[in-house]
Amino acid sequence: MSDTERSGKKLWDRAAWTDARFFIQYLRPQANVFVPALFALALTGAMTLAFFNLLGQLVGTALSGGRSGADLVAEANRTTLILIGLVGAQAFIAFWRILLFAKASERALAAVRRDTFSRIIRLPMATLNARRVGELASRLANDVEALRETLVSTIPMLVRHTVMLSGGLVFIFLKSVKLSLFMIATIPVVLVLIAIFGARIRKLTRKAQDELAKSQVVVDESLQSIVSVKAFRNESHEIARYANQMGEFLRTAIRAALPRASFIAFIIFCFSVALTLVIWFAIRMVSAGEIDAAQLAQFGAFSGLVAASFAQFPELISQLQRALGATERVREILKEEIEPEDDDAPRMRFRGDIEMRGVEFAYPSRPEAVVLHDFSLKAAAGQRIALVGPSGSGKTTTISLLYRFFEPIKGEILIDGQPIRDLSLTTLRQNFALVPQEVLLFGGSIAENIAYGRPGASREEIERAARLANASQFIDALPEGYETLVGERGTQLSGGQRQRIAIARAILADPAILILDEATSSLDAESERLVQEALDQLMENRTSIIIAHRLSTVRRCDQILVMSGGAIVERGTHDELVKHEQSLYATLAKLQLE
Repeated sequence: MSDTERSGKKLWDRAAWTDARFFIQYLRPQANVFVPALFALALTGAMTLAFFNLLGQLVGTALSGGRSGADLVAEANRTTLILIGLVGAQAFIAFWRILLFAKASERALAAVRRDTFSRIIRLPMATLNARRVGELASRLANDVEALRETLVSTIPMLVRHTVMLSGGLVFIFLKSVKLSLFMIATIPVVLVLIAIFGARIRKLTRKAQDELAKSQVVVDESLQSIVSVKAFRNESHEIARYANQMGEFLRTAIRAALPRASFIAFIIFCFSVALTLVIWFAIRMVSAGEIDAAQLAQFGAFSGLVAASFAQFPELISQLQRALGATERVREILKEEIEPEDDDAPRMRFRGDIEMRGVEFAYPSRPEAVVLHDFSLKAAAGQRIALVGPSGSGKTTTISLLYRFFEPIKGEILIDGQPIRDLSLTTLRQNFALVPQEVLLFGGSIAENIAYGRPGASREEIERAARLANASQFIDALPEGYETLVGERGTQLSGGQRQRIAIARAILADPAILILDEATSSLDAESERLVQEALDQLMENRTSIIIAHRLSTVRRCDQILVMSGGAIVERGTHDELVKHEQSLYATLAKLQLE
């Protein structure tokens, strides 16, 4: 065996074992369904062998001669009835086998989807930021779907043909050892080809799935930004982007088809040559008196069965390689490190004291670009702290660190005097509520979106939160009230309405610490008044961190931190900061408030 063949076989063995463990992991809970399905599969394979055995005996008897026509017809009638009964029983068992396999595989696929989604949703923000949404969606949709054909069809067919091939080989050995050995001499060649071609097919299939995932990214981005696409009349541009990506996928898919086609074509050639040689060898044995015509007929029947089963293996192995190549990315996601699963952590309400000491931070994807430098903040429980400054100054990054979406490179963050790294994520984040500038609602009803702040809240609690958020008036005016569907991403509601639903959600969550990220910056005057009233109600007796460009929203804050280039350049109350006429805050105040 050459180094290439040895390397291919080693790769095949390692990958095959990994894949086997992956499938067993998800099929084990379905053992009560899957094992009977396997048994039924083996039984129908055995029935096929019995069918060919009876058929071969019948033909062999006719060829051997020495029996009267009446006896031959009587035996043919009996055998035909047995064959019909056998086929009927096989069909009945096949029905249950297919049904059981479908149940086991669909349940296993559902488990794979749940696990994959659970893994994706629990990935750290650094990992999620490094991947595009469309790519992750493709893993869950396209790659997991590739398992369906494997579980529903390919694996059952492999088992069935393995049973038939093994049984057929036993029968032909019983008829003629010499002829059987001659016939199966080509099998090692096929196994070596499977090892070599299989690794190549697997690699190219994986690349094809990556290209398909990239095309899904284009679809997701285009549909999520459909307003911008149409506003700039860029439909043709997006179509061209998608066509270009699909072209890359098509080229890779065709490249993957080349070794597969070569593999299958070569195997067909080998089988055809082998069959020709076996017939030639069999005729020589008959002429030498080593086997008679009846034995040759039975041998021929089982040889046809063996050849038909063996001929299926290249295509089945090829299908298996395509599916496994497609799902390698799923297994990669399932191996990714995730945030701690501490959903059962006891709920503990913070007082709301916040302290950040000498924090320094750079995003993992850009470690050389430090975003926060020696950042320090101190807020007593119930205080309102404003973060102001130009875009890119580090305001949103500060909030991400409070939520522990990322960990600081240096420094320490404490809440109520306790380092947040020592707190469970569930305890930490349940004490926060965020009202963002751009509220993206889920596609359900208004009631479901408000209840997102505290799943399981009663209808009375939901409606009370809506009243406090100045949202009940417009909700009650809708024909379906709280059951009104908000549409994809909340597009059927105005910006002010979405903001008030987000505030109602935060009220329902009852946080100790409130984060307001430009919550009123994009609203008209009337909507801003209603939202600001709701925010004032929400901020009562809570520590509030307010990110703002519009200084009118932060004049009453207990402390204003002016940020620039990732550092705090000024700090104080509104009145203190405007006294320094040359300060950045005073300059901004003159531009906005005068």
